[in-house]
Amino acid sequence: MFKRIYAFFFTYMAAMYLSQTLIIFWLYQKGFGFSDLIDYGLITYLTALVGIVFLPKIKMSAKRAMFYGIISSMLIVLVLIKIWNPGQLYLSAIFSGLNVIFFWIPCNAMFFIFSSENKRGTNSGMYFLITPIIGLTLQPLTGIIAEKFGFEVMFLVGFCTYLIPIMLLKFLPDFEWNLNLREDFSKIKFNWATFFQGATSRINYSLVPIFSLFFLKTPREFGNFFGYLAIVAGIASVLNGYISDKIKNRKVFFYLFTSLAVLSFLPLPFIKNIYYWGLFAGISSLCMNLANPFWLTFNLDYYKEVGVSKTMALRELFLNSGYIFTLLVVFLVYHFTASAKIGFTIIILLCCVLPAASYFQGVYRTKIAV
Repeated sequence: MFKRIYAFFFTYMAAMYLSQTLIIFWLYQKGFGFSDLIDYGLITYLTALVGIVFLPKIKMSAKRAMFYGIISSMLIVLVLIKIWNPGQLYLSAIFSGLNVIFFWIPCNAMFFIFSSENKRGTNSGMYFLITPIIGLTLQPLTGIIAEKFGFEVMFLVGFCTYLIPIMLLKFLPDFEWNLNLREDFSKIKFNWATFFQGATSRINYSLVPIFSLFFLKTPREFGNFFGYLAIVAGIASVLNGYISDKIKNRKVFFYLFTSLAVLSFLPLPFIKNIYYWGLFAGISSLCMNLANPFWLTFNLDYYKEVGVSKTMALRELFLNSGYIFTLLVVFLVYHFTASAKIGFTIIILLCCVLPAASYFQGVYRTKIAV
């Protein structure tokens, strides 16, 4: 069963990388500026957050929800293949937010519902290993396809590749997926640790790609750069998860990698050389990937009483709140100062509270009731 889930996830991530790796580069090439690219992320995560909180009570098959999620992922790309109107950027962002709701929440839940509890650290590491394995080959490939055949061909290749995970959906295990969280809000404490994890991770996954546009001038360079970032932490994620399962004490690993992840961002706003940018962006990617399995396992432990399905929805609720915080701070600072660098610096300094917020919340120190 687990092999089928891995095979499905592998093909989905392959389609996503083929179709979406160069979206930021494509939009930038088509004349969208820094604030537009920040807007794209803000609309994506606002859509996801509003949907998680305000959508009416939804009960459906997890596989059906994931089918809708794959369709929304396809539409992210389809609406951008030819750009006639700036509104297409916002439409693509809305589909991206819907993808969070209908694909990532039930997919993550499926992965861990059918995972042995005493191997969650290892399985979490394997889960995060799939992304760098695929990214190592497919992200550079997107740049080659875009340069040789054009962006439109690259987008269409990725679009068609989604047909594979759609066909594999029928072989997956199923369960009832319920998005409704409103009845649980009165019993849930604000998860500051996951909020700041979301805020910090957006530096790596949103701001680093955007600021890389100042250094990388061709689609092949862009694809190669993110192929390089994809390889830096895959094996380490599996090893850390395996070790944490064996020794049953994740505290040292969690705080070490979380602190290193935050500290590794500090030089980024001041770098003007492509080689140093690659070095410190690589270190940042390494540290974030080393920390990610521990973050995911923490949420599974923290919300154990409400079940895996709701845990993944709550995790996305607080992660997306953090995503919005990061992008909104950068957007507002840029709006008032016209300096992307100042906004980048301020959000990195704010995210330095992540280890402290985690410590005072009791992450991996004490058992706190939800």
